[in-house]
Amino acid sequence: MKPPALKAVALAVLLAVLGPLAVAQPKAAASKASLPERYKRWLDEEVVYIITKRERDVFLQLQTDRERDIFLGAFWKHRDPTPGTPKNEAEEEHRRRLDHANKFYGRSVPLPGWRTDRGRIHILLGPPQNIEQYSNVHGVHPTEIWFYLGDPALGLPTAFNVIFFRKEGVGDYILYSPTEHGPRSLIASSMGGYRDVTRVSGSMTNDQAAYKELQDLEPNLARQTLSLIPGEASQPGYESMASTRLLATIATVPTKKVAADYADAILKYKDFVEVDYTANYIASDVLVQVIRDENGESFVHYTVEPARISAEEIGGKYEIRFLLNGRVSDAAGKTVYQFDKDFPLSLTAGELEDVRAQSLSIQDAFPVVPGAYTFDLLLKNTLSKEFAGAGTTLVVPGPSGPPGLGALLLAYGAERAKSGPGERIPFKVGDAQILCQTRKTFSAREALVLFYQPYGITEDLRASGTLQTIFYRENEEFLRRTRRLADAPPEGVVDTQSLTDFGPGYYQVRVALLDGAGKELAQAKENFEVSLAPSIPRPRVMSKVAAAAVRDDDLFTTGLQLMSKGDIEGARARLAAAHSRAPQRTDYAVAYAQALFRLKDYPKTKEVLLPWAGAEDTPAEIPALLGFACQAMEEFEEAVTYYTAYLVRFGANVDILNFLGTCHLQLGNRDEALKAWTKSLEVSPNQEKIKALVDSLRKK
Repeated sequence: MKPPALKAVALAVLLAVLGPLAVAQPKAAASKASLPERYKRWLDEEVVYIITKRERDVFLQLQTDRERDIFLGAFWKHRDPTPGTPKNEAEEEHRRRLDHANKFYGRSVPLPGWRTDRGRIHILLGPPQNIEQYSNVHGVHPTEIWFYLGDPALGLPTAFNVIFFRKEGVGDYILYSPTEHGPRSLIASSMGGYRDVTRVSGSMTNDQAAYKELQDLEPNLARQTLSLIPGEASQPGYESMASTRLLATIATVPTKKVAADYADAILKYKDFVEVDYTANYIASDVLVQVIRDENGESFVHYTVEPARISAEEIGGKYEIRFLLNGRVSDAAGKTVYQFDKDFPLSLTAGELEDVRAQSLSIQDAFPVVPGAYTFDLLLKNTLSKEFAGAGTTLVVPGPSGPPGLGALLLAYGAERAKSGPGERIPFKVGDAQILCQTRKTFSAREALVLFYQPYGITEDLRASGTLQTIFYRENEEFLRRTRRLADAPPEGVVDTQSLTDFGPGYYQVRVALLDGAGKELAQAKENFEVSLAPSIPRPRVMSKVAAAAVRDDDLFTTGLQLMSKGDIEGARARLAAAHSRAPQRTDYAVAYAQALFRLKDYPKTKEVLLPWAGAEDTPAEIPALLGFACQAMEEFEEAVTYYTAYLVRFGANVDILNFLGTCHLQLGNRDEALKAWTKSLEVSPNQEKIKALVDSLRKK
């Protein structure tokens, strides 16, 4: 017999094989000093004026040159005004501006052109519409006025000037500010002290005197020094706040042309998406709602709305292939549930135009056991190689606990719709199909639909409690309604509010659960907007409808979730029910056997798996688990049979070889044990305990 200590260690190893995997820890971010030279030059010279702070922070967290090259591709791709064409006009224009700055500016100082003020403005704004030069005006320092047409969408005035001058008449041109410098800075004669606004005469301040002298020297230049915005009324001695804002806005213009959320997506998903997807991030919005069904089971209903829809023409139709990956993880980052689902769509040209005009809502639902989680979604368009990602938190209440309210869901409609027995449709509650999208914007002609679910309700509370709904506009109460809790349907409240009397604006709706004495026990709230538009475009919906047979999968799925959370007894009960309903399902049998093994019910583990022991398509888990169970029951000969069958069919596995060696040793087959452990060391040499066992056998 094997010594008790060795038997305990072997059993612990067996249980560890079926236990949770360790979560990989993220690597530390690289410092800028450790970047290869070409990336430092790109970051600090080539794009220093146009990169956003978030993009810069993400770039410094990337670990490899491959990741950095992917980021560079994405950086320019998300600035490309015509992404469907071979040329990237934004990148080409930026390089032209950079080359021009380095070629024509900085000649009079030991600086590269991109570091001069004129070089910086040229890179930020491009070439001006016109340049006025005052380089040979007596009594005036060399000055240039660059005239631009501005885009109000970027915070710029429709027309403005940028002025440069040589301070004290020497060095390179620097940026002029009406507030900081003023007309006195452009005058070559030594007047001194004009900004102290002491009076030099009974009717004129120093600022006014400086402006008067500059006006005498060069009237057109003087007129433009008081404000950078033509036509703005401004007087000498009074600061031009509009000019100050303009100079600050110019520095941010390039960052307003790009949404930097793609950078966060690259950092978050770089290890989960293929290289050809990484640079092709598209924004998306996600709405998630936890809804209990009539049996008290909780389901996560979600909708994903990608900001851009790309299709490929195949055989006269436009094909879209979405692959959706979801991951639910606990507070420690451990995966509790993960899934992949396909959403194919085939459209005519007209249908594609409609989808692009309205947007597309991809909807699904899955079961989840009580707990607090993070829910991450990764959406990939496998034809266009684009991806979108989003994450949110989930709180799923248990069957017992204090009274509460689920999250408040706002929708643009609810339709009465019957479904087949046992079918599950996303965002369907009872006979009501809730029509929702991620945007919470509504027309005054629509009715606002509210959905929420009270939980933890005792009989006494149901009889005496109330539900209070209050609408606020600009923090002022706008409308209040109250209903008896006893009148609330068990599947949840679907409430409708006409928006006819709601003027355009921003609102908040708050629902509160009150006890019989009027004490608030729980509340939920959401913000929404009522638009001036007579109608709001609503998305086309793609959804997964789960058939009645899928309910067996729900038991299986929640059983696996409980096992991941460490509730093995709870997992066993659900997996046993799934297995009894569909005993032909191999995956059900394997999961059930894993729960039994972790509960040390080795005979039952063996009983569940024996029907598949000799099947040709048996998965690897079955001979492995049968071997584990037999070894734990000290049925070593039978364990050897299953371990050997595993190795013949699935190839070398270090754990299986080590367990096989242990069983041979218990049977007195030292040569076979030595053979198995030697093979194990060939596969994985750094096993000190196995090395020691091999050395001890060879000495005997």
